[in-house]
Amino acid sequence: MIYLDNAATTFPKPPEVINAVNDILTNHGGNPGRGGHFFSRICGDKIFECRENMAKLIKADNPENIIFTKNATEAINLAIKGVVSRGDEIIISSMEHNSVLRSAVNMEKIGVTVKIAKADLSGYVSPQEIELLITDKTKMICVIHASNIVGTVNPIKEISHLARKHNIITLIDCAQTGGILPINAADFDMLAFAGHKGLYGPFGTGILYIRNGLNIDTLIEGGTGSFSESALMPLSSPDRYEAGTVNACGIAGLNEGIKFVLRENVYEKEKELSKRLKELLFNIKGIHVLGKNDVGVFGILFDNKDCVEAARILDEKYGIASRAGLHCAPMAHRTLGTISKGLLRLSVGYFNTIEDIERAALALEKIILYN
Repeated sequence: MIYLDNAATTFPKPPEVINAVNDILTNHGGNPGRGGHFFSRICGDKIFECRENMAKLIKADNPENIIFTKNATEAINLAIKGVVSRGDEIIISSMEHNSVLRSAVNMEKIGVTVKIAKADLSGYVSPQEIELLITDKTKMICVIHASNIVGTVNPIKEISHLARKHNIITLIDCAQTGGILPINAADFDMLAFAGHKGLYGPFGTGILYIRNGLNIDTLIEGGTGSFSESALMPLSSPDRYEAGTVNACGIAGLNEGIKFVLRENVYEKEKELSKRLKELLFNIKGIHVLGKNDVGVFGILFDNKDCVEAARILDEKYGIASRAGLHCAPMAHRTLGTISKGLLRLSVGYFNTIEDIERAALALEKIILYN
């Protein structure tokens, strides 16, 4: 199988990720923070080491500002629902994934106004479009760092500076860029990451970075292993936001994934693969590649072929994994004009090869010509 669905989840995972998950489950399965014995301490140490490594990756000053969630979607829900309340306005872009769109729109039930900054036909969201929507009621600006459909990267640093000028909180969805593009946490209020994508961790892992001094409301409440005498959640991070037993084995694996990313130059490898794929795709008649493809994500529109059928043929006949349809981002497809047909998405990862790329392009040519 040639795996070109890395925007959904990266595969394969580095061997050390798998070994770390197995080690916790096999040898050190104590509940972290819920005991003083050796197994509990080992798990706790692994979790804190992961906070430290993630803080290093995004240049965050305080590892305790790294909050573990079960995915980027939970991180986004925690961030939006922890900040925005009745009477507030939230600005999102028209390229957002449903994790942002549904979280924001759900807040309309309690009197929150959702405004949408229109992206251009490449999926790019300009700070100027966002600034036009700002009022004195705007509480949060939430934008995607890179499109999960066409890979276009947005100017998040400029957007954050704009927000700070107006005293507005920023939330950046880094699900497609975490571990790939450099990110400086000092430039932002909150950052959401998917552990299982560019961080090369296991499923069921996500991260929300919350800057120092920003104390948001909780999404869930429960045991923390600390301040157990109080009926209220602790005020200190990370305990305030991690109610219940955390995914210790997943976080141990995520720690190894982050260490892998810190050690390897993932972006340079993916850039090389993306360059070759773009060269080949642009020379195939009968398809159109949308967006800017800045992070190895390619949305492909066919002249005379259904994208779902093309994905099925790639899988069954050529052994190539892709993804077709709306990619959990219907608003983005409306922006791109592809809501009725969807797109075929190819997305590269660190473990792909140039041969993978060339075989995929050849398969697409054959599908157009013969299938």
